[in-house]
Amino acid sequence: MGEKSGEIEIEGGSTFSEAMRRAQNAYWAQDWKAFRQIFEKNKKELLNNFDLFEDSALTIATHSDDPKLLQDLLEMLSEQDRWLALTKPNCRGNTILHNIALRKRLSVRMVELIFKYENQAAATLPKEEEKKRGPRLLERKNERGETPLFRAAAFGNLKMLQHVFASHFVEAAQSEVDALKIHQYSKTETILLAGTNSQHFGLYFNSEITLLITLYVALWIISKMNGRSLVMELNERKFTCLELLASLPQAFRSNYPMESSPTKLVYHLLPDERYQLIEATNSSESCGHHTDIETGPHESAKPPISARYLSRINYAVWSNLAEVFRGIESLWKDKRKHQLAKSLAKFLVKHDFSWQISSSSRPTDDLQVQLPPVLYNVEKRKQQLERKEQKEDDQNKPQHYRTPLFVAASTGIEEIVDLFLKEHPMSINYMGKEGHNILQIAVRHRQLKIFKLLRKNPLFSSLGYRISVANCTALHEVARMDYYRGSSQPGAAFKLQDELKWYRRVEKVVPNHLHLHCDNQALTAKDVLEMEHHDMLEKAREWIKQTAKSCSTVAILVATVVFAAAYAIPGGNEAGTPVLLSSPVFIFFTVMDVVALAFALASVVMFLSIITSPFELWNFHKSLPRKLNLGFTFLFLALTSTMLAFSATILLTIRLPWKKWPSTLVYSAAFFPVTIFGLIEFPLYRKIPILIHKVCKKAMKAINATGRVVKRFKKPKNQ
Repeated sequence: MGEKSGEIEIEGGSTFSEAMRRAQNAYWAQDWKAFRQIFEKNKKELLNNFDLFEDSALTIATHSDDPKLLQDLLEMLSEQDRWLALTKPNCRGNTILHNIALRKRLSVRMVELIFKYENQAAATLPKEEEKKRGPRLLERKNERGETPLFRAAAFGNLKMLQHVFASHFVEAAQSEVDALKIHQYSKTETILLAGTNSQHFGLYFNSEITLLITLYVALWIISKMNGRSLVMELNERKFTCLELLASLPQAFRSNYPMESSPTKLVYHLLPDERYQLIEATNSSESCGHHTDIETGPHESAKPPISARYLSRINYAVWSNLAEVFRGIESLWKDKRKHQLAKSLAKFLVKHDFSWQISSSSRPTDDLQVQLPPVLYNVEKRKQQLERKEQKEDDQNKPQHYRTPLFVAASTGIEEIVDLFLKEHPMSINYMGKEGHNILQIAVRHRQLKIFKLLRKNPLFSSLGYRISVANCTALHEVARMDYYRGSSQPGAAFKLQDELKWYRRVEKVVPNHLHLHCDNQALTAKDVLEMEHHDMLEKAREWIKQTAKSCSTVAILVATVVFAAAYAIPGGNEAGTPVLLSSPVFIFFTVMDVVALAFALASVVMFLSIITSPFELWNFHKSLPRKLNLGFTFLFLALTSTMLAFSATILLTIRLPWKKWPSTLVYSAAFFPVTIFGLIEFPLYRKIPILIHKVCKKAMKAINATGRVVKRFKKPKNQ
């Protein structure tokens, strides 16, 4: 008993013995030799708690990745004590085998040692204790209802899954069906859901768990553990496996950013298959031969020998390149991840029928178009609605979609939506509880790839007729900003232009008689558009004004400089005639100076026209962005011409002998600003081919239309 003079009194002394504290110090110092020696003299301590989580010293010994250490510790115990040590659970019900399932670097020999000593200990138990011993280690569940095999799937330990399933699965239960059921379910989810969601555990426990390993684990579970029966099972959050996969857009090619053309080319040329087997290191460095989830390996569908040799040569070349360039290796992993995700999605979509439970409370034929009762001031109406919406905010919070089809459409996973439309063509007509269809989900989340995919479907035109429970058409959905996540466009004006393009895009799909349809708040789609984008319009106005003022200042400065340069002729003049008039460089200087002045003044005119514009909402659709782009282009050409004129001045003023290193340095420095400016403005050049393609496309349409008109009015020759 301690003193009571303000100090904390601790009853019962230390939780750990002196020997156990020395073992703990040895563990923290990673001195496994001293760790072994301590327990050689204190063998009974192997049955006591090693830490506050109630793990035993045997469990801690697995952290050494040394099977010999674990074997020596087990040999120190008697057969009966050995059984108690192996089956001892910690505070969470995890045995030593549960903890091994978490190991990043799994030792197969260590797992075999545990099974070996478990069998020996079980054989020596008295007959009266055989019924009390409980299930085998592989079948024991922790407090969450997880077996070691389930836990290995949850933490992405593919090596343990493969080894235990191949070597000990038959021994784990009397029949294959019973063995599957033992490992398939925990208290909260199935093993397939745990395997698909294992990447989330990696954020907290094991940074080496990647999405690639997650996909491997899920595909392995499907192929080995009767995956069909697990597809539609829910976890504690009421999600299916396909819903979880549809919420991982980073696993699919359609959401993988590849802006540069060389990256796209390398991605396309990388081999689809790797010929190495999956190494038992939980590494995503390699993967196995192609295996179909339902029919197994395609041994009978092997390509010709010559094709296989060429594939192996191609693989070897890319492997060597990947060793030199880390970017290629990373890109290769991403490509394999995309292929695995699509394979998993293909199986899950095939066995998913959630789309068949469609809302049919309001047939489209019975809906009536509601026109606005009276014309009103939109700004005043906005203020009235703000008070009403504040009360309804808590009731109308965005909720998670309950079907994988809608989840994939909202996250922009083109592969899953495409698989649904191919495997279940009628799923395009699915309607959610609130009466939304897939078109409305795609446009409210601004998923352009999904919109284009739906547009290719023959039933696409019928989607525009749908009106939701809240009396909203697809136009109302695209006009709202409840799910707006921002745009990749630079500047507020271009972001607003992108929103207006979305509205025009959907307006072509929705029938004309629904353009004036009102929702439950008596608002048309255009009213909603103006109200929701009011703040964005204010930001766009301010941004484009400031940009136009700044750029016009620069353009005026450039015009002033090049105008003055026209009177300060390089080399001087004699009787009004330039001395260097016969030099080609002087002619180049004169042309560039005139071009720079012309483009600078043209850009000033464009920026001034922007400043004097009315800045209404629909001016940001085409008029203002077009003027701004032209102003930027003219200013860019003016600056480029000015730099070229400056470079020509250097060449005329400083005449150095050719083929000398000083002249090379000076001339390179003269053209250095032009090179840097060109590289900085390279994105502008990438848009030029797109603009040319659009112009040519419109020109071809005009020519074809003219030809059809001419043929229509052209009379036959025989008449």
